[in-house]
Amino acid sequence: MKRKLTYSLYFGVITLFAYVISIPYLLHVSGPTIEQLNELVDTPITTSQYILGSGINIVLITFLFSMIGIWLSPKVGLKWSWIRALFDKQVKPRWDRPFLWMAVVWGVISTVFITLLTALVFAKNIPNFTEINEEMDMPWWVGLTTVFQGGISEELMMRFGLMTLIVWLLSKVFMRKREKREVISPWVYWIAIIGASLVFGFGHLSLAQSVYGGNSLWVILYVLIGNGFAGLGFGYFYWKRGLEYAIVSHMTADLMLHFVIPLLPF
Repeated sequence: MKRKLTYSLYFGVITLFAYVISIPYLLHVSGPTIEQLNELVDTPITTSQYILGSGINIVLITFLFSMIGIWLSPKVGLKWSWIRALFDKQVKPRWDRPFLWMAVVWGVISTVFITLLTALVFAKNIPNFTEINEEMDMPWWVGLTTVFQGGISEELMMRFGLMTLIVWLLSKVFMRKREKREVISPWVYWIAIIGASLVFGFGHLSLAQSVYGGNSLWVILYVLIGNGFAGLGFGYFYWKRGLEYAIVSHMTADLMLHFVIPLLPF
């Protein structure tokens, strides 16, 4: 138990550093959310208070979700071997190069797909979509600061914590015995992968409402697909090879979305 708590503290510290690095990005995008919050309270919330409160919230949630992942992942066959070896100062296992490249490629392809879908479909069906996004346009270096926050913190919460929990809960109900071993059916992992991706997407609805002025069907689809589609691949890599591959894929996607694509001349 002491060792598991230590691992969670490590993850909490890493999350804290990732959050601090992402503060320029948060300052750029948090305006609508702060305005919406101030409409609900008597005492106005300052930007500093919002950033501090959000940071505390994310670190605590990540700590708790990390505990879930640390405790339950061995019970459901999900791995984080390279990170564990790093924490324990042991010899790290070799990376599976084909899967590592698949993770990177998925980060690129999923981002390009979402970007094209946004331009061809959502931008035409959400009122003032293009104008709002142009107003929120940010310097390239600001977008770059969120790569670690998204790639690490969100994977610890959504895949390591939530996906692991869903697999464990479903396995308790549907586990079957085969050759005197307990085997979890692939569909259990897929339900967990899809479920975690949907939860992550729904978690962005409030922000979308404040930015685009409501939760129309097109806004909901934009948020769910935009934030959930790539997560299907992240979950797959976590299942098949380990949390590290999901983190690499997510960081690649964020690098593409917030740095590479904004620099393209079109």
